Amino acid sequence: MSLSRRGLKEHSKVLIIDDFMKAGGTIRGMMDLLQEFKADVVGTCVLVESESEEQRLVDNVISLIQLNEVDIRDKKILIQLGNLFQMMEGVHS
Repeated sequence: MSLSRRGLKEHSKVLIIDDFMKAGGTIRGMMDLLQEFKADVVGTCVLVESESEEQRLVDNVISLIQLNEVDIRDKKILIQLGNLFQMMEGVHS
């Protein structure tokens, strides 16, 4: 993972968006890299997150979909709405 010095000004505000997160290694790596630019990570979002939170490397990630189970034998994938929608329910209650 790399980023050109000309690619980002110091003290920039950054939103990290990723497609899939299991433990958060890619996001953690991006956050560490952005520290070198003295950037302010204002949020982290993913399209799909795995259900397991036991070995998470990052906190406060917003997700659209939560992957609960992949059953290869029966060819089934169990998903549910991610935490973004749970947060939205709390706002409207």
